[in-house]
Amino acid sequence: MKASRGMGAMLPSKRPKSGKSAVLLKEGGEVWDKPNPVKKHIKLTPTKKASAKAMAKAAGRPYPNLVDNMRAARKK
Repeated sequence: MKASRGMGAMLPSKRPKSGKSAVLLKEGGEVWDKPNPVKKHIKLTPTKKASAKAMAKAAGRPYPNLVDNMRAARKK
C-alpha cells in the first residue's frame, strides 16, 4: 500500500517548502512531531492523573490528551 497524506511520516520530498506547516517543522514543530527526550517513562501519580482530568474537563474534553498529561507530569 502506498503511503498517503495523514498516514505516517512525510517523505522529505513531500514536505512543504513554505507556509505555516513549513515554519512549524523548521522551528521545532508540534509536540508529537519531536522525539521523546526522556527515555525512561514514569507513571502518573493519582494526584497528577486527577490534575490532567481536571485540565481536560476545563477545556471541554471527556478525557485528557497528550498535552494535558505532559502538563500534569511537569507540575510538582
